[in-house]
Amino acid sequence: MVLSVGLMPDEVLVLIMQAHSGKTDTRALAPRCRKLVDANFEIRHVRPPNGKSFVIDFEVDVHESKHLYCAQFGHPCQAVEDEDFAGSVTFAKWLPAYLRSKVQQEVVHSLQESDGCALWKFISKVRSQRERASSEDSVDSSASTASVTSSGSFATCSKAGHLTVCEGKTQESMENRREVIGRLSVVETDMLLSVLDHRRNSQARKMEVAIS
Repeated sequence: MVLSVGLMPDEVLVLIMQAHSGKTDTRALAPRCRKLVDANFEIRHVRPPNGKSFVIDFEVDVHESKHLYCAQFGHPCQAVEDEDFAGSVTFAKWLPAYLRSKVQQEVVHSLQESDGCALWKFISKVRSQRERASSEDSVDSSASTASVTSSGSFATCSKAGHLTVCEGKTQESMENRREVIGRLSVVETDMLLSVLDHRRNSQARKMEVAIS
């Protein structure tokens, strides 16, 4: 026998929500769920990126190579009226000249709107943590953040990454809103890669890149 949400007492629904990470998604189920979430939980509102578009440059040192990720969301620098948050990520593995056996190639994958939303929430959380740590004049490099995974899975990342973020719809606005967040913790790096890395994000789809 399956008990419908409409027949559950409020106390039971609240207990279920406490164990559920996506409380903001639960608010959209029904007016009753929205009221329960608003009354029992603190909802953190995230400022959208400038122009509803952003670009991530992420670099991870791996042994004698570098894994480079460039992700774009919201059609930055494009005359596109659609305001969806879907995007794409370009991956390249940089090697020093003495280790290169062939021409290096970039791999491009599409990412879903849920990935863009998850990454922006993650960036906002990292920013607020850095600001809080700076105001308290103490940085806890081992601090963990909530999972940003929308479709990827967690795995062990041996190195910490370096993050840069640009916001805006035009090239000029992106240059004005460029922020070097800097080195992330190993935990934060792992969370970011769970979305950016196509080998770990099962929803990422390979895109054909035209060669000029």
